[in-house]
Formats: sequence, C-alpha cells, structure tokens
Amino acid sequence: MEPAIGGAAAALPDWTQLPEEVLVTMMGELEILDLIRSGAVCTSWRSSFAAFRRLRLPSPRQAPCLLYSGRSGATALYCPSTGATLRVPFRDLRGLSPIGSARGWLVVADEASDLHLANPLTGARVALPPITTLRCVEGGAADPDGGVGGGLVYMVRDERGVVAHIPAAEARDCVYDRAALSGSPLVAGGDCVVLLLHSPLGELSFARPGDERWTWIPPGGPPTGLRRGDFYRDAAYNDRDGLFYVVRSDDSIYALDLRGPNSPVVARRIMPELRHGDQPYRYLIHAPWGELLQAWRFRREYEPSSSTPVEIEDGDGDDVVADPSVELNTTELLLSKVDSCEQRLVKLDGLRDYALLLGYNGSMCLPVKDFPGLKPNSAYVMDDSTEFMNFYKNNKREIGVWDIDRQSLQSLSDSSPLPLKELWLNWPAPIWLTPSLL
Repeated sequence: MEPAIGGAAAALPDWTQLPEEVLVTMMGELEILDLIRSGAVCTSWRSSFAAFRRLRLPSPRQAPCLLYSGRSGATALYCPSTGATLRVPFRDLRGLSPIGSARGWLVVADEASDLHLANPLTGARVALPPITTLRCVEGGAADPDGGVGGGLVYMVRDERGVVAHIPAAEARDCVYDRAALSGSPLVAGGDCVVLLLHSPLGELSFARPGDERWTWIPPGGPPTGLRRGDFYRDAAYNDRDGLFYVVRSDDSIYALDLRGPNSPVVARRIMPELRHGDQPYRYLIHAPWGELLQAWRFRREYEPSSSTPVEIEDGDGDDVVADPSVELNTTELLLSKVDSCEQRLVKLDGLRDYALLLGYNGSMCLPVKDFPGLKPNSAYVMDDSTEFMNFYKNNKREIGVWDIDRQSLQSLSDSSPLPLKELWLNWPAPIWLTPSLL
C-alpha cells in the first residue's frame, strides 16, 4: 500500500500521460541506445519517438559503440562507456565488408564489391559509384564458374600495370584499404564526401552520393601538389576546417580541400617525410583541443610453433588453407603531436584524461569525463589489417584496451562487466561506430 498523505494514498506519477512536446524534449537528451528503447515503453512514448524521428532532431554527443555480428547472424551495438548492448535491425552485416565509419554511417562493400553508405540503426543505405569506375579496375566479364557477385570477374591492375582477373565477390578484399567520411549523406545542406584509399599502393579517390564515377586524385605537381608514389595509409576529416588529412608511409602529411563538386582538388603539405626504419600502422586523430595527433601502432604476427595449417571454408564458401591459431598482436603504441609550424612530430607520453578509439573507424579522441566508462590514457583498438583479416577470416581478432602508460593490452571482454567473449564473430571484423539517427 502506498504511504498515506492527509488520509489518502499518494498517487504515483503516470509517465505515460506526459505531453508529447515534453517527451520529445526529454528524448533529445537521451543516449541513442536508451532513446530507441524508450519507443517501446508504451503507445504514447512510441508516438513521441516517431515524432522525434520525423522532426529529425539532433541528439547530444553520443558514446561510441562496437558494431558486431553475433553467432545468430544478428547485428548488435555494445557501448563500453555504459555497458549497454542493443540488437539492431541490420541483418545483412555478415555479407558486407566495413572499411570505414563516421557520423553514424558505415562505408561497406557488398558481395559485388560495390561500395555503399549504410546506417545500421535506421537501415538507410546510399549507393556510391561502382568499383569499375576506379582507375585500377576495368569492367566485369562473365565468370565461367559462376558464383557470388553475379558470376562476374573484374580486371584489377597493380602498380606495375599487370592485370589480374578477380571474381567480383573477392575484389573488395584486394582493392579497398579504408575510407573516410565527411558527414551524413541525408543531412540537408551537408556536403557528404567519401575519401577512399585503395589499390594499387594506397591511391586516393573520392566521390559523393549520386556521382557516377570515382574521381582519382593524381599525385605529382599541379593541381594537387601531392607527392608521387602514393602509399597513403590513413585519412581523417576535420570538422573545424572542412579538410581531409592523409598520411603516407613515410609520415608526410597533406591537407586536402575537396569542398565544392566542381572545384579542383587542392593539397597542402603540412609535414615532410621522415626517416623511419619500421613500418607501423599509422592513424591521424583530430584532438578535441584542436591539435592533430599521429599514432604509430606496431604489430607482430604470432604463430604457435605447434600450429599446423588446416583447410577451412572462408566467408565466400570457398576452401582455403590457413592456420586458425595465427594472431596479429599489438606490441607498441606511440603517440605524437603534429607541429606543422616546426615541421616535426613531438612525442607525447600519454593522453591523461582522454581515450582513443582506433580501427577502421574515423579515429576518435574522447574526454573520459564525458564518457565515464572509458579508461583514461588508453586506446581501444580493433583489427584493421586488411591483408591479415582477408586471408585469415576465421582467426581470432584483436579487440582490446591498450594501456598507453604500461604499453600493454587487456582484452575488451575481460574489462567489460558482460560475458562478451563469444558475442562477436571474426568476420566481418567489429568496427567502432558513433550511433546516429540522422
């Protein structure tokens, strides 16, 4: 019985009777995972959630989530900041290859190796130009053996001009490196540009939704000013100045202006090449305080001495010989600040109250005060070695939290309160995503 006040039972508030405008305002303050759940509370809340979606209202800064495909084939989001997990209606992730994410959208390759933008929360999908419009790929021909991807083969040219005939379903494994995205393709007035790093040797091309072809960015001399030789390893978009930043394997960094559909590409070198004996994986990160950071991630392939290659079925239904016990492990992570005035990299000892998220996603640097579940001075790392993942599709993925101070890795499943060890599959590899309904 409720406690009596003045001789009558105190009535509990009926949250289902809140006015719609109040509910819509309240929903604008929720984390997106909670926002989606709120639409299932009752009929009135479901109606308010529909109004929130219809008005296309922005949500507050969202915590990053890990998007993965479970053993049942369902797709889910796991938020390490809050510990929440949510299944999303995006069941075809198993047939796609994510090569980038930003603003709540994935850049994915389908089974014909064509690229799309996809929002796993809303199910929206936007086509990008076909793979055959890239400079290194020529139109498909019939595959006499048939198979996935329409029975087509593509003619893919390497850096020496040698042409290989690649089945359409396999071209995505050898053509695409990674992609960076400037914004949502469905936000009115926005300019959505996808910058693609691709073969041979990390060339650059870009496109907008609705374009018929990928536009190749030629190196050497005017109008781009890019150095010949390509070997671009990472790209990052900066909201503050509207420019893309790319880093080469020699650590030189360029800023690219791709604004305006008919404007020429303008490149400006902000960092000269460096002499570096090893070849780490490179990441460009725009820090919240305005500086550009670069991370070097060193990895080593670990193969148990007693391991024996076995024949297994890959994701396309073919048998390949690979060792399921081989792993690719991070051994060191170094951070630097890009000093464009002095044209040098300044080594950083750590990030104090910030955390990094590295992988195929657009790299993020987040203050842990805003996302208290994240560990300070840490890097949340995902596998993003295209060569390793495409050959070892059934092998264990490195999903962990790198302690920058101790230079050691802890499994994300070990640091989570949930039993996550068996939740995500090895292919496609999990990817960081900042959820968005826009």
